[in-house]
Amino acid sequence: MIAQIAKRIAFVVLGYFVALAAGAAAFPGLLAIISAFYPDSQLWQMMGFAPLALLIAPIIFFYVMWIVMILTFIPAAILNGLTEIFAWRALWLHLLVAMALAVGAGLLLVPDWFLDMNPDRWLITLAILLSALLAGLVYWAIAGQRAGFRQADA
Repeated sequence: MIAQIAKRIAFVVLGYFVALAAGAAAFPGLLAIISAFYPDSQLWQMMGFAPLALLIAPIIFFYVMWIVMILTFIPAAILNGLTEIFAWRALWLHLLVAMALAVGAGLLLVPDWFLDMNPDRWLITLAILLSALLAGLVYWAIAGQRAGFRQADA
């Protein structure tokens, strides 16, 4: 029994960190793709500095990943712990948890984010939510689809 619990904890921790890395890695690309469909956006005017952007991309990746980890680790442990305890395996639930964690982390960073929305903020919000969906999918694939100790419903 203890080996089974340790195995589940290892999958949950692995799933969390891989999902965190996937979401953080996807964010800049999603932001670039989304803003490409909105030419009036001010977000990517700096893309003329592509060589510089390529040099600082890893730094931005680790910075985003570190900030998200600090803001979501405890809530993620609680929510993912609940999915393990109750063996909730539904993909939609894990996607919802990931989006809730992203919104919560964003509101901790910028509490008045939604008070003054402009097109660029909407683009950033969409990229964050899509990154969170990807992270939720990755977490579900690693740990969520086999959550808990009960057998899957036949």
